[in-house]
Amino acid sequence: MKPNSNTLFVRNLTLMASLTGLNVAARIALAGGPPNVKPVAFLALTAGVVGGPLTGLVVGAMSMLISDLYFGGGFWTIINSASMGVIALLAGLFWHNRAKISRIELIVGGFLFTVIYDVATSVTPAWIFGYSWWVAVLLLYVPFLVGFGVVYPFGFVHEVTTAVLMGAIGPTLISRVRPLISRNNRLQRTASGEIQRLACLLFR
Repeated sequence: MKPNSNTLFVRNLTLMASLTGLNVAARIALAGGPPNVKPVAFLALTAGVVGGPLTGLVVGAMSMLISDLYFGGGFWTIINSASMGVIALLAGLFWHNRAKISRIELIVGGFLFTVIYDVATSVTPAWIFGYSWWVAVLLLYVPFLVGFGVVYPFGFVHEVTTAVLMGAIGPTLISRVRPLISRNNRLQRTASGEIQRLACLLFR
């Protein structure tokens, strides 16, 4: 027998809250470090892998929303939150039902999903405010070519950071969290079955 909907809701809500809290704390704690060297995309993508598309969407969006409000939110908060939620949802769609995911696939996928996030969060404001989308993209990777006074490749650093974390930590984290979720599902099904059998004995 499957666990009832209330039990599933509480379990998923707990998972989402835990992963979101970890992500928010990590982003705030590392705020003083090098720009874009953060585990936010990594943890959001991992949430999608272990918890499914909906869990990824919620963790990704809420992580950016809450931490952005801490730093001082603005119009970009909506764009950042939506974009992070979407890439985590996509990670869930691609990988949640896969029994085995290779390290190389996690590295490449993590890099590409983060590219999607970076480009989306750069091009969307360009579209809203009417400046060239290609300028927005150049600012991510070669900002000095468009007159920006730094040579730091914000987008590339973000993408490489996510890819490295997906390859170095992702397989271990996924392999350890997935069995916990599966074990919880089995325990819930067993408990539900026992309760129903006991009810049948009492009320037949």
